[in-house]
Amino acid sequence: MAWSRSHRVFASLALSTTLLLALLLVLAPGALGAEQGGGQQAIVVYATGMVSTVDEPMKEYVVDEGLREAEARGVPLIVVLDTNGGYLDAAWSIGDAFLEAKVPVIGFVKSKALSAGIIILLPMHVVALTPYAIVGASQPIIYNPATGTVQFVNESKIVNPVAEKAVSYARARGRNTTAARLFVVRNLVLTGEEAVQAGVADLVAVSLDDLIAKINGRTVRLLDGRNYTIRISGYVVLRPSIRVYTLAVLRDPVINSILVMLGMFGTLFALLSARLEILPLTITLLIVALIGSGFNINMLALLLIVIGSIMLFVELFITPGFGILGISGIIAMTFGLLLAPFRGGVVGFAAQYLETLRMFALGLGGFFGILGGVITYKVIESRRRGPRMPYSPEEKKVGKAVDRIEPGKQGFVVVEGEYWLAESSEVIEPGDQVEVVGRKDHVLIVRKVRSGGGDDGSIS
Repeated sequence: MAWSRSHRVFASLALSTTLLLALLLVLAPGALGAEQGGGQQAIVVYATGMVSTVDEPMKEYVVDEGLREAEARGVPLIVVLDTNGGYLDAAWSIGDAFLEAKVPVIGFVKSKALSAGIIILLPMHVVALTPYAIVGASQPIIYNPATGTVQFVNESKIVNPVAEKAVSYARARGRNTTAARLFVVRNLVLTGEEAVQAGVADLVAVSLDDLIAKINGRTVRLLDGRNYTIRISGYVVLRPSIRVYTLAVLRDPVINSILVMLGMFGTLFALLSARLEILPLTITLLIVALIGSGFNINMLALLLIVIGSIMLFVELFITPGFGILGISGIIAMTFGLLLAPFRGGVVGFAAQYLETLRMFALGLGGFFGILGGVITYKVIESRRRGPRMPYSPEEKKVGKAVDRIEPGKQGFVVVEGEYWLAESSEVIEPGDQVEVVGRKDHVLIVRKVRSGGGDDGSIS
């Protein structure tokens, strides 16, 4: 079913509005939550839950969003950490950023900071743990996603650089370098109290407020040689941006494996079965899977936006209807915008205003999303049913010929006040009364009225 021009314009406007809302949400990452207290407000980030793995999403959130905002404001950054570990490259990137930070970075471990978690904890200026928290166990491992097996690494070529990096972080902050090495080579694990006694952590705190109360007035030395005296009267929580959440989902091994399988087998099926119309969708899934596999996020995000724009343009203005090409374009542009490298500043408006703005954006986006879904459903439903014929006169209805009609030559007739194209097996002159005897597609089959024939539905 081809869309009319008005339908295409409306679909374009609805789609543009939805994508614009998505772009606005991307450009305003990390809205600040409710403030606690007054005066100097520390920035708090929660490296827990979906961003608990030491990986690219955590780096984006904690360093690129949290630390950069704290440095812009000149206030301390508090990292609430609860992690089982993660990837070595990400741990070193995060650790180096903390080591070179221009403001104090304060770590607070509520439950655990294991494996790569202790690596990013050591270069922080202040480290606090709850009494029941544990840290350590940093021996490198190799994880095979195909088999799900874990192999512990004991080769000195791999273990020694990791151990020395941990030692260098500990030395820079005046921490116990022996314990830092044992975390890696002996899988040493310490509780909160033990970590303080061993000189790995600075203090034990039972809550965030307790931590702030205990570190106020403490002076730390930054890497550039400046002394910074911590004076925190409250804090604001920085939430992860939509880009971070999207990246965290795509980096999940299970979801990434599903996307790879759908993309690869879908592409193979399309090529072998000659169903080339589904190729845009399968290729889009493959590109999205590459993002979760460690490829350059920004380049692939821009590629998705370009490909999605092209597919939508072709679907809306070149090919008839709205099918798999348009759906693939929407999927590509949505992921492209969610992962776009555009980054706005942290919003500093009141929490009530942010909540109102968020609800408005979600409501408007949801409205157009539902409306687009209904339109798509109706289009698919109408395609399945096939074209429906409009009303046509019943047989034996009587009308009047407008044109001359003869075998092989059609002409117009008026039946029940409406003009119809008609054909006949006999010659009919203009003004003759005709009787409907059938219909072929949109053309009536008529004959001259016989004496006593049909109901008189003609127009005088």
